[in-house]
Amino acid sequence: MKIGISIILCVIIFYGCSTSKMGDVADIKKGELKKRINENSSKIVSLEAAGNIAFDSPDNSGTGWIEVKIKRPDTVFVKIEGPFGISVATALITRSDFIYYNVQENKVITGPSTPLNIGAILRIKVSFDDLLDGLTGGIILESDSTDNDNANSSDNFYLVTKNKNESRYEYFVTPDIFLVSKYNVFDKQNSKIFEINYSKYSSESFTSGEAQLPNKIEMKNPSKKQSVYVDYIDKKINPNELNIKIKYPKSAKIIKWN
Repeated sequence: MKIGISIILCVIIFYGCSTSKMGDVADIKKGELKKRINENSSKIVSLEAAGNIAFDSPDNSGTGWIEVKIKRPDTVFVKIEGPFGISVATALITRSDFIYYNVQENKVITGPSTPLNIGAILRIKVSFDDLLDGLTGGIILESDSTDNDNANSSDNFYLVTKNKNESRYEYFVTPDIFLVSKYNVFDKQNSKIFEINYSKYSSESFTSGEAQLPNKIEMKNPSKKQSVYVDYIDKKINPNELNIKIKYPKSAKIIKWN
């Protein structure tokens, strides 16, 4: 009888311990977690990449090919071929303004890099910072007064939150590789205005080392029912030469947006 009771107790203890640990992640200070994330992200100074792209919105949808050239912290060049009947469209977006050229219509649009304007040319309403982070996966998390606290966890991810520009950000970090796998942005009314998911991470080599980058990126604006899907085929981190220019003929019609 004693042996039987001992076995039952052992089973209960083992089962209780194993179920209590299911879904848990190891304790880590917020400061250490941010440091590990930033170590990978800070390696990405510039990026040249190309791959498949798909758009989906209530108005229209389509697929095509995308080429991106990025210089952190303030320049994004995008060339898109295929969707919406557009043969070729290019956009040079900086933190302050943008130039967009539609080859088929021989039309150039310029204006400030507001989320509304970026949304109009790239089919998803998003801030410049979220576009930059979204296309690279290279997210830098700033230090704050809570860095000595243990990081929170949610659904097998570390969860880091921060407030920025009257918005609240939720970053979900994969424990084994310490990379942001998804993040959400909420407005002052706590409505989700942007969502991004990363997958198919791979190690990409460059001159002075190696960094982890996502090959598949999904960006969504739930309130507008807009989605952009990018699947990188080729990537170069910190290329020796990265020529970022947008060219258009003198005959192009110039339109300025506010």
